[in-house]
Amino acid sequence: MNRASLLAVAVLIVVFAAGGAVAHLGEMKYMYQFPPGLEPELDGEMSDWDIVGDFYRMRAENMFNQFGAPMDLSDFNCWMAWGYSLATNKAYFGYWVYDDMMHNTEKWSVTTDWDHTGGQFRAFGQGDEYEKRWDCAQAQRYDIAAPIFSSGGFYTKCLGKAWVGVDPYVQWGGKVLSGDIGTFEPAEIFGEVSFVPFDDAHPDGEAFSIIHQFREGEIVGIETNWGDKDPNPASYDDAYWSVFGGVGAYQDANQFGDFLLAPVEIPVAARSNTWGQIKSSFVSE
Repeated sequence: MNRASLLAVAVLIVVFAAGGAVAHLGEMKYMYQFPPGLEPELDGEMSDWDIVGDFYRMRAENMFNQFGAPMDLSDFNCWMAWGYSLATNKAYFGYWVYDDMMHNTEKWSVTTDWDHTGGQFRAFGQGDEYEKRWDCAQAQRYDIAAPIFSSGGFYTKCLGKAWVGVDPYVQWGGKVLSGDIGTFEPAEIFGEVSFVPFDDAHPDGEAFSIIHQFREGEIVGIETNWGDKDPNPASYDDAYWSVFGGVGAYQDANQFGDFLLAPVEIPVAARSNTWGQIKSSFVSE
């Protein structure tokens, strides 16, 4: 298929997917499709993410601070990327983080709305039984501290549905690349996490729940936040960094952003143009 044909396919996918979805916030992002057998091994080795090009990566300098302070990359820096696999039907989240005062109260807050229906998904205020059933059922809020062991007693967790946030539904790999955790000194970490996607997570477990089935070209809702808590571990101070800047995304899926599930790409060594490069060219023309 020549470059023009690939471009036409890419544009059709965007138009088709956008036409059947309710918009969330901001400019659309893209989830890389891992070819079968090339999914991250969750062993903490960053090389599994080398095939995910810059087109799919989000960086600290483009994140929003909900408290308004300017970005200082000597204080906090990161890249992150989202991917998925049709073979495993899992989502994958990879990230590198530098922080000048790394400690065990800092973490990612990840919220997901796989069927893109939006709306409030937790903190309903309608009593214990209602909360038990519906808190984080139709969209999820995850706290991802890995590879740090959080002061809250977890590497990963899902609020409101504890079983959803641990193995085998959430799995991770990662390592501390430099520095040390808990010393309030500069450090770097790398992490990679897989998620089983749920359209309805039931409190009684997977047998009563609905797993989302990924489809190439569909749009899903995600927000991704990093809480930078230096120098006070009890407070976010003036730094709560997010991809889309969705205030209230901890409970309202309408405050997420849109991710398009991209078509599969031939591994880099066997191609001259990636789908991301073609889409970037289209946007710039």
